[in-house]
Amino acid sequence: MRHRNQLGLAFHPETGALWASENAPMGGDEVNIIVPGSNYGWPVVFYSREYFGPRVSERPWQESMEQPEVMWIHSIAPSGLLFYTGDRFPAWKGSLFVGSLMTGRVEHTGHLERVSFNRQGLEQRREWLLGDLRQSIRDVRQGPDGLIYVLTDGARMTGRDDRDAVILRIEPVE
Repeated sequence: MRHRNQLGLAFHPETGALWASENAPMGGDEVNIIVPGSNYGWPVVFYSREYFGPRVSERPWQESMEQPEVMWIHSIAPSGLLFYTGDRFPAWKGSLFVGSLMTGRVEHTGHLERVSFNRQGLEQRREWLLGDLRQSIRDVRQGPDGLIYVLTDGARMTGRDDRDAVILRIEPVE
């Protein structure tokens, strides 16, 4: 099936399709809709570069291989995934939330990214959340209370001893 370094999985609440985040070496991170028997291309086709500079592949796509549903040219190191289905954030219903360990291989640039889709299911907008925390976001979940919970990675990813992993609760502003 040709995947590389998947850290997040989520089922789409309406279609039941399995979505998976995939980390590339440098750029070309993806979220794919997993279809049994499909080929996702690693390393034959990819939008990424090796850590030492050259492109992973000569072609970023090929007809017989699946294209990503969401893709980042500049790496965000995607981690956990969540489709929001609660009522506490009505404007976010149906959005895909993607944890980010770091952006562009720069430490202390993790964030939570919200991807919204139009009625046809096509990507419409992206929004960064929690970037000011300068923490790697390891996972994101929706609680039974309809709130969003985020797990940071702490010192292990940042290399600093003064940052412990924490669980954050995101609440709507009154």
